[in-house]
Amino acid sequence: MALGLVATAQSTSTRPYEGATHTYSCNGISSGVDYEFFIASDVEGYFIYDDATTSEFDFLTSPTGSLAAGQSVASVDIRWNNGASLHIYQLYLEVTIPGGCSNRIRLEITPQVNGFDLLSENVPVTNTRSCPSTSDTDGFNALASEYDAGFTTLQFLVRRENGSRDWSFVPSLTVNPDLSLGKFIISVTGNNTGVITPDFDNRYMVYGSDNEVLVTVTIENAPGYTRDVMLQLTGQREEQTNLPDGNPANDNVTHTIEVIPLIGGMGGV
Repeated sequence: MALGLVATAQSTSTRPYEGATHTYSCNGISSGVDYEFFIASDVEGYFIYDDATTSEFDFLTSPTGSLAAGQSVASVDIRWNNGASLHIYQLYLEVTIPGGCSNRIRLEITPQVNGFDLLSENVPVTNTRSCPSTSDTDGFNALASEYDAGFTTLQFLVRRENGSRDWSFVPSLTVNPDLSLGKFIISVTGNNTGVITPDFDNRYMVYGSDNEVLVTVTIENAPGYTRDVMLQLTGQREEQTNLPDGNPANDNVTHTIEVIPLIGGMGGV
């Protein structure tokens, strides 16, 4: 009989990050038994934590049950909360034949401080300021009957650290001053995921095989103004474990579009 470790990656079943949810299972169990998962502070299983009063973890599915004829697997979902990294836990599974004998198996759990992180940066990271685009491919048209300053295209990198599962985030743009001009996220692209289509909540889902995605945005030019463009990340998470971002300090990145001079009408006599 072996206790199965369903989740793998940087946050693992035996070394979970605070905030992660992992599934613990045991197979090869005799059918017709009752079972109970419980967590103890000692390897003998004498000092058992009360899930109702212990804040460091939560059983998200029932830790108790019975196996009917033909069933041989018991499992439970556990979320490891803030503060869990201060202790080492012993996860027990006890199975009992009704009216008969019992058997146990134990797995040691050592939670870690959450190291999962999504961060955003300029491309390249030192490219924090630039002049507005004056290329006709970006809509700039100095020969138009009405002057059109066009758009400036910027790219940002959103990077995942310490994880290997699918991950997701919700990006948004702010421009200061806004001037009620256009600002759009054109695309979010990963090497393996390809061009990503957001869901109804504007959430972008990224394959676990991609550690980074390229976010391309376009900003309507405003001659006479210096403008700060900020890409903001919210709702970051690792999908299978529901692990949140462990470092909100690097969620946002700013790029400054420098001022270009104003130009009035041009003519001749």
